[in-house]
Amino acid sequence: MTVGIELVGDLGYLLLVCSAVGALAYVLKQPMVLGFLIAGILIGPFGPFSLIKDTEMLNNFSDIAIVLLLFGVGLSFPLGQLRAIGRIGTSIAVIEVLVMLAIGFAVGSALGWSFYDAMFLAAALSISSTAIIVKVLEDMGKMESMSAILMIGVLVIEDLVAILILSAMHAGVVSGSFAFTEIIVTMGEIGLFIGGTIGVGILVMPRIFALIAKLERYEITIMFALGTAFGLAFLSYELGFSAATGAFLAGVIIAGSKFSEQISVMISPIREIFTAIFFVTIGALMDLSLISVYWVPVAIITLVTIFGKFGAVYAGTRLMGFDKSFAIGIGLSMAQLGEFSFIVLKTGQDLGVISSMLFPIIGMAVALTTFIGPMLVKLGSRVVAVYE
Repeated sequence: MTVGIELVGDLGYLLLVCSAVGALAYVLKQPMVLGFLIAGILIGPFGPFSLIKDTEMLNNFSDIAIVLLLFGVGLSFPLGQLRAIGRIGTSIAVIEVLVMLAIGFAVGSALGWSFYDAMFLAAALSISSTAIIVKVLEDMGKMESMSAILMIGVLVIEDLVAILILSAMHAGVVSGSFAFTEIIVTMGEIGLFIGGTIGVGILVMPRIFALIAKLERYEITIMFALGTAFGLAFLSYELGFSAATGAFLAGVIIAGSKFSEQISVMISPIREIFTAIFFVTIGALMDLSLISVYWVPVAIITLVTIFGKFGAVYAGTRLMGFDKSFAIGIGLSMAQLGEFSFIVLKTGQDLGVISSMLFPIIGMAVALTTFIGPMLVKLGSRVVAVYE
């Protein structure tokens, strides 16, 4: 059997099981992400059915999915609204990320893990789940509330910080140096790349899209937008940064054009399919037989995530002058992990510097916080409801 036909078969298994388990998760009113992870576990090489054995194929799918996922984040990134988010959202986000980076690295070191395992654990724990929080707020009809606006502002800044962290880590691993001066230089290079790309994009993109619009062919618009995303992702990788950075920037510069909403709608089906494939892939790469060996780290990391994020966001919100109860509500709503944790781990895996144990450990922690997260968001919303 040729590789091409095997790929078709693997993709068929993946999508069918993904749709079935995803539908079951929806019926049971569980987050779809949880269903996709379970689907991956069932059909992956370590699962009970072992329908997909080619992990290289899974890695190729997940690389495409990461580009589309971050491109979508960039498309919805409100660059023009960063002033409105202001120092309050920025301060809370930075405090949370720094606290979780410190806690994550300390936990990894205390468990006796290698430097890189501890470092990637810290990065994986530092970002809350935008997808889960926004979805729950939408379902509750709370998107226009003051607390929701603040949380979304914090999440926007977190996404930007996550991109910087990911690129800095990627560049550090490639160069083999994490000295303070090297980190500063790397961050400066990333800043120049981001600033230069956005600057050129804002000047050039509107003109290009104006020309494309005259053709009145939507497929050309989609091809150009996706070509920009994959092209910038590859350029970013070749420059020593994370491919996710380039994909994110492609979304940001296109978001500044008047065609951004149209493009977002047109690529939405493709992005949703590959996002599902990404989570299925992560589930398939998780060897759950390791959980019996590493259940202690799973429990510790889950508890540290919930209480660490709650404490960090609570402290940041209080420092910004908000009432204790309001700070508790915001803290509860942001105490979970999400999609970025897997993107961080995938980067570490691609660089060949993290242990195989990290995927199942973080995967279980994400699954547990994903299950608990919506309940905490709803509880947090009830706590802050008195102020809105």
